Amino acid sequence: MSLKTRLRLLIVGLALALVATLSLLNLYSLASAKFEDLAERATSTTLQVQTLLVQHLNRRASAVQPAASGPLAPRQWAELIRQDEELPRLLADMLASSRTIIEIQILDESGEVLASSNPARAGQPARKVQSLVAWSSQGAWRQLREVLRGGEDFAVVLPVGTGEQPLFRIRVLYSTVLVRSTLEPAISRLATAAFFSLLAAAALAVLASNLAFRPLARVSQAIDRIAQGEMLVPRQPEKREPEEITALENKLQVLGQQFRGARQDALELRGNVEQLLERLEEAVLLFDREDHLIMAGRAAENLLGRGRWEMLGRHLSELFPPSTELGAAIVSAVGLRHPLRDLPIGIKVDGGNIRQVQVNVEFLESYPARERLGTFVSLRDADTRRQISTQLDVSARLAAISRLTGGVAHEIKNPLNAIALHLEVLRARLEGQDPETEREIDLIASEITRLDRVVKTFLDFTRPVELNFTLFDARELAGEVTRLVEPEAAGKGIDVTIDVASAPLPLRADRDLIKQALLNVVVNAVEAMPNGGRLEISVQISGGECIVRISDQGPGIPAEIRDKIFQLYFTTKGKGSGIGLAMTFRVVQLHGGTIDFTSEVGRGTTFWIRLPLAERPLAVKEMHT
Repeated sequence: MSLKTRLRLLIVGLALALVATLSLLNLYSLASAKFEDLAERATSTTLQVQTLLVQHLNRRASAVQPAASGPLAPRQWAELIRQDEELPRLLADMLASSRTIIEIQILDESGEVLASSNPARAGQPARKVQSLVAWSSQGAWRQLREVLRGGEDFAVVLPVGTGEQPLFRIRVLYSTVLVRSTLEPAISRLATAAFFSLLAAAALAVLASNLAFRPLARVSQAIDRIAQGEMLVPRQPEKREPEEITALENKLQVLGQQFRGARQDALELRGNVEQLLERLEEAVLLFDREDHLIMAGRAAENLLGRGRWEMLGRHLSELFPPSTELGAAIVSAVGLRHPLRDLPIGIKVDGGNIRQVQVNVEFLESYPARERLGTFVSLRDADTRRQISTQLDVSARLAAISRLTGGVAHEIKNPLNAIALHLEVLRARLEGQDPETEREIDLIASEITRLDRVVKTFLDFTRPVELNFTLFDARELAGEVTRLVEPEAAGKGIDVTIDVASAPLPLRADRDLIKQALLNVVVNAVEAMPNGGRLEISVQISGGECIVRISDQGPGIPAEIRDKIFQLYFTTKGKGSGIGLAMTFRVVQLHGGTIDFTSEVGRGTTFWIRLPLAERPLAVKEMHT
């Protein structure tokens, strides 16, 4: 998760906690006030009902028995209430004036309903409900929970009688469901306020994160200059400049000097190694940590009977089969990580003659973890005693350069997050104030994006690539690549032809990486013919391999730069990045394949990409996926 996303989540989380706390406090206060008011209203309403009923019943009693005859007995009162036909309507009229009362009942001493606002209840035992006093003593949270879930109703009971002996009881039932309906508008307003507060917090989080992560143009320019090997010129920090920016620029200056020196050393070392390998009489081969060949001397061509470009990218077991004495010794030494020194072995050369060679296997390791970075293999005549300690030292320094490149990329990327954070803060503060400044800030944003791609490129070439192997037909992949470049080729007057084998060519490889590798070569071919020409793409099978041939009629590649075209960042185009062919070379190597080319100045260039075919043939369904 990016730092920008974390900042947004932190702000929203804090706002959510604050809004939730305030909402709960407001809800508690609201509920407490509502329930206290409800208790007072319930008691007051019940007293009003008692007064009206007593007046009505006294009138009825006076009509039935004159005052001279004495007071009515409890049984007479009960009978009078049962026979009063107007009483249920009166109770119903009283019920209609309240929003929370569901029923008004008159009960005798035994709990039987004598009269009710619901006539169907008359004559039935009164159902048990909790009293208002018990309900009010539960506390506001429990009362609120019961109201929201529609819990048990509660009642207010008032006795009616003379002296200590009640004649009957008036019970008013209150519904928690109806109480909830009175609370819902206030809760709805509270929820709406909380919702808009959260929306405001989310908007604040976006604005704050955008403001904090605004990129810096000169940081991007400094990193670009470092990548190009230029020297950074120290400058005086501006007023009110954040300390993080000043610290980063100072660190970039130090890293730039280190990287520039390391790059110059690497170029010098590479040139010396190439010259040394050309002059060595012994065959020298350098393998990476995955046991793929990355460098070989000219003597290896004569000894192994293959061209260097053909061998590059091949696995160690392909160049030295374990079935032979030489292959068994080398593969066993690599597997056990046991170096070999001057091991005499006889190998067959042209004509079937046996040549005695001395085999040396050394391992390049990181310090102090002692992880294997590569394997150094040398084959020399038994009579030759030339030492190769300098070559081992060169290989170790090249490995150190690779680690330094990865370190530079990480050192740049780590403080970049802090810079972007403060830059986005600056964007929010200046938003809407100065359109010219906003355009400059947008330019900085685009530059930081490109800067991120540069850093990722550094990291991609210093860490292993995880391949996603799938089974597909190379013919279909070549067709897709052809269709992608046809519009651009047609605009330049280029005639594109494709020739594929009649039988399926199954490849088990990372389809996206292979597609990108082919596309890099084809796009270069199209760009090499701005005035039109002919582009030929051929996909065939030969010796258990899929061979992709890409030929153009461009200006060709000069002889003096042919050994550099697969180098990272090497380009002859004004707007080129120098990544395409380097990436293609690496992708082909990772799949156990090889890439080679021939070129004639003024006539064009032809690339050959060889990839091992999959052992299992493609099914009909897989051919069309």
